[in-house]
Amino acid sequence: MVGDKHNHDIRTGAYMTKKILICFLASLSISFASCTSSSDPNYAWLMSLVAGSTAVEAPSGPTDFGIDINDETAPVDFVFDTTRTITVNVQVIDPVAPVNGSMVQVTVPSAVPGAASNKSVFKAYTNPSGEVTGSFTIDGDTKTVHLTVEAYGKFYEADISIVTVSKVDRRISISFTATGQQIIDTDGDGIQDFEDVFPNDPTRVSSIRVPAEDYYTTSYEDLFPKQGDADFNDYVIRSYFEEDLNKFGEVVRVRGYFTHVAKGAGYNHTLRFGLPGASVTSYSLLRYAADGTTLEENLSGTPASIADLEILGNSSTTISKSNASKTDTVFVKGKTAKLEVILSAPISKLVLGPAPYDTFIRVVNTGKDIHAAGRYFDAEGKDIYRDATGFPWVLLVPGNFQWPYEATDIRTSYPTFKTWYESLGTTDTDWFRTPNTSAVFPATP
Repeated sequence: MVGDKHNHDIRTGAYMTKKILICFLASLSISFASCTSSSDPNYAWLMSLVAGSTAVEAPSGPTDFGIDINDETAPVDFVFDTTRTITVNVQVIDPVAPVNGSMVQVTVPSAVPGAASNKSVFKAYTNPSGEVTGSFTIDGDTKTVHLTVEAYGKFYEADISIVTVSKVDRRISISFTATGQQIIDTDGDGIQDFEDVFPNDPTRVSSIRVPAEDYYTTSYEDLFPKQGDADFNDYVIRSYFEEDLNKFGEVVRVRGYFTHVAKGAGYNHTLRFGLPGASVTSYSLLRYAADGTTLEENLSGTPASIADLEILGNSSTTISKSNASKTDTVFVKGKTAKLEVILSAPISKLVLGPAPYDTFIRVVNTGKDIHAAGRYFDAEGKDIYRDATGFPWVLLVPGNFQWPYEATDIRTSYPTFKTWYESLGTTDTDWFRTPNTSAVFPATP
């Protein structure tokens, strides 16, 4: 009986191997180049299957996944960014064809002590060509991200050092094919209900928070086009965003949460918002009192696009104190707004760009708009929102940034800020985490 079983196993194994080889050889002539790579551990074995080649022994060991790494390290323009946006291009292929519906996810370690899991910054499912494309945004001092790829119930995982990486570009070949299984997919979008954050909505599959934790602090100087005093406290907000994505990782909805937290200026301002390049079905905007719960206004609209939507009104009415003076000892938050935008067509994150998109202020006293650097250029290609010395009027910083006191230069408040921008962002990438505490307003989370 033992011998019969052994022979049966051999025959079964031979049959399965033959079945896989027949399927592969049938498509080899048209897809071999896209299904293998010289860095794939299966490459020599697959090459030996071509008619006329000398057979070599099939590889042994953990060969479920082969990986071809083409990550890019091209430099990006330095515009005083304290975040980094990295593009993604991943393809998954099996011995027969590209894999449709394979999950690709990028996560970062949680910064919260004791947090149980990593935070997702990118998630999408491969298209019929086996590919996903998109981008994710991380804090500028993040060193490593984690890539997970699921194919037919098995997982490829890798930690990626992204200190110098500008694009994660990988081809993943698997040595197995699908087995039949029944799935529960209520909305018919091809994603199983247990993986689908929106199991009853075929337009949405997942939701990504930007930043993954906490919020951004955006600080504005308001004397544009004149140089300011570089204290970056004239108008300050905290914000975070949520992007609802379809199965291909395209954005279909955007939500933004904004809180006014400082006004260290004599001028008044309004907070504005734009989604460049996105077509819109509708938006809803809720404005709350400083307690964060009392609803003051409920607004909505159906524009075809959004380029200049007022989020918070005149800053003389949206915060009760400056939160920028050394005589201020208690931090008091201002008013809050919550925005949701429903897009009329999915848009690639590569086209939409990273949060906070185009969040800007309008100075009531001068009528001037003040945007982040790197967005608007004159006819000669000069960045409109960088002054003659290359300095911006806007800084975006991850988390609880403690802005400088009134009339205190940021280079005094943050000792490594100067070395950071002089190195074009290559050193002291965590400059915003080490303030001179005697020179910054003690804002609390």
